[in-house]
Amino acid sequence: MPIALAPGVPRSIVAKLNREIARILGEPETGQRWTPVGLNPLPTTPEAFGKLIRDDIAAFTRIARTANINAD
Repeated sequence: MPIALAPGVPRSIVAKLNREIARILGEPETGQRWTPVGLNPLPTTPEAFGKLIRDDIAAFTRIARTANINAD
């Protein structure tokens, strides 16, 4: 579960943050706290997370258009 950063953050900082977040998500205590409330922490890469977000935006845009839902 990577974090979203402002554009222009150095790649080395993104990589370090991603490593630390993945480490924390891999700790048993993290799962013990999140699982009871229905969350399943899944570490990933910044690139994969970006793709997930882009894919979700595209899917929900199609759903909104099909259902004639407007942001107005």
